[in-house]
Amino acid sequence: MLLSIREVSKMYGRVRGLQPTSLDFERGEIVGLLGPNGSGKTTLLRLAAGLLTPTTGEVRVQHEAPRGQQHLFAFLSTKAMLADWMCPADVSRFMTGLFRDFSPLRFERLLGQLEVTDRNFKALSRGNQTKLLLAATLARETSLYLLDEPLSGIDFMSRESIIEAVLSEFRSDATVIMSTHEVKDAEPLFDRIVILREGNVLLDTSADDLRAAGSSVVETYRSNMQ
Repeated sequence: MLLSIREVSKMYGRVRGLQPTSLDFERGEIVGLLGPNGSGKTTLLRLAAGLLTPTTGEVRVQHEAPRGQQHLFAFLSTKAMLADWMCPADVSRFMTGLFRDFSPLRFERLLGQLEVTDRNFKALSRGNQTKLLLAATLARETSLYLLDEPLSGIDFMSRESIIEAVLSEFRSDATVIMSTHEVKDAEPLFDRIVILREGNVLLDTSADDLRAAGSSVVETYRSNMQ
């Protein structure tokens, strides 16, 4: 088991962001984390990343890494964590100094694949900012990738290139958990979907099982939102 979430909940003051939830994630799967705004997707990802402390329950990540390796996951946030002045070369140096598992060669390959222009972060379009952040995230050689809305607010062509990048870098010993509202575009990625609503898990199922039954991820998501 790569990631185990056991009876985890999260309160924000008197507001419950996530109801008590138990989920297990195995190596070698791309999981779509689906749900409307406020359903608990970002909360769940931040709990998995250790960026939030659970109100109840426990999160465990199993990671086979060299002794002294402290970074168990790569996390792509909806909030940019790069300085405005940074160009791709600056980002590479920054990430190399911060993470032992960052691969500059892999980063350069992803920049080319995603067609990110060599400009500072502030001068990039929103789509190119997202692609630069994604390249920096996927260039980490770890086992768990947590991607929060990588397709949000960008054009169709950029979405396609992002999906292709995730697939090209996916390894059988790794797991990707990706939240998205762009269910139709992202559907080909998913081996499994977890649908949240109001902090509750409505459905946790294999995407292939849905397709074999003559349905689709999009249709299943829509039926659970009615």
